[in-house]
Amino acid sequence: MAKTEFVDVAYKTGAGRYLQQADALELAGGEVARLGSRAFVVGGPNGLRVAGARLGASLEAAGVPFDVQECDCPTSYEAAERLAGAAREAGCNVVVGVGGGRVMDLAKAVAATGGWPVVEVPTSIATCAAFTPLSVMYHEDGSFRDTWRYEREIDVVVVDTQVMATQPARLIAAGVLDAMAKVPELAHGSCALDAEGEDVQRWCAYRYAQVNNVELERCAPAACAEAAVGTPGAALERVVFLNVALTGIVSALTRGFHQTALAHKFYDGMRTLYAQRAAGYLHGELVAIGLVMQLVYNGDEAEAARVRQLMRQLGMPATLPEVGVARDDAGIEGLKRYIDDGEFIGADAADQARYDQAFKALFA
Repeated sequence: MAKTEFVDVAYKTGAGRYLQQADALELAGGEVARLGSRAFVVGGPNGLRVAGARLGASLEAAGVPFDVQECDCPTSYEAAERLAGAAREAGCNVVVGVGGGRVMDLAKAVAATGGWPVVEVPTSIATCAAFTPLSVMYHEDGSFRDTWRYEREIDVVVVDTQVMATQPARLIAAGVLDAMAKVPELAHGSCALDAEGEDVQRWCAYRYAQVNNVELERCAPAACAEAAVGTPGAALERVVFLNVALTGIVSALTRGFHQTALAHKFYDGMRTLYAQRAAGYLHGELVAIGLVMQLVYNGDEAEAARVRQLMRQLGMPATLPEVGVARDDAGIEGLKRYIDDGEFIGADAADQARYDQAFKALFA
């Protein structure tokens, strides 16, 4: 069953400990041993393939017995309950997630369900999920459900750049554009935030996000090139930190609120109303298409065109037709209404006209 949404007055920076280096997996066992005596490893198929053996060796070297559960399911409350039950039955008292964003969210949910600490070992930077103290939750059929916000930070994030260099460039591109959505979503409705009109936490999140965007755009092509040959270099090192840690800090400064608007609402709509067609696309790929809509709504069409050009440069889909949804699709009006649910779009004629124009940008 869904949890009552938790809104904390405390600001959490995201992760208690963050390790990023070429041999970080060799340190993972020691980090896990600080937190528990038996580990329950929740891993995606690809995550276990690229990092499972080294993670297992590290746990063994640290004297930590472990049980492995391969998961390729939506991050649902039901899955979290099932896995927490399996972990409890095995006598585990610390959860280790290894894989992409979905597995990172699932591992957090399992740990929260069981009341255990969690160590995250991301194998892609397509999202900052490894760092953020929340999970985006879905129904068992893969459609969006809600967001589960946690009272505590992630205990440890272990980022091995050798592993990160094995990810497809597509994952890097998706992560970069997902992170870049923070600036226009924080400034929702205008081209920029007013320093005097915002609380200091949101303003700081916005400024961090601006710095993040400049560096991500500068380094993303080179990082993708390094991943294409499987060799971690300076660009990949920077983009990994920016996508996971700094983007996670931006999220933490807003306590998970006020950082998502039309781009992420579009993503939720695609996962809910076009679940089958959206299944083959990454979180960041869908958010990026919505990002163009967000920028047009903000009145920054020049930036929307520039971002779309970057998406093309990185080989990403840039319009709804490119992910299989035509302008005359029967569900389009439903998607338009889903995004305009009264949370982000005003009811007056000017706001509606601006939203109409922005929605058209999905097909441009």
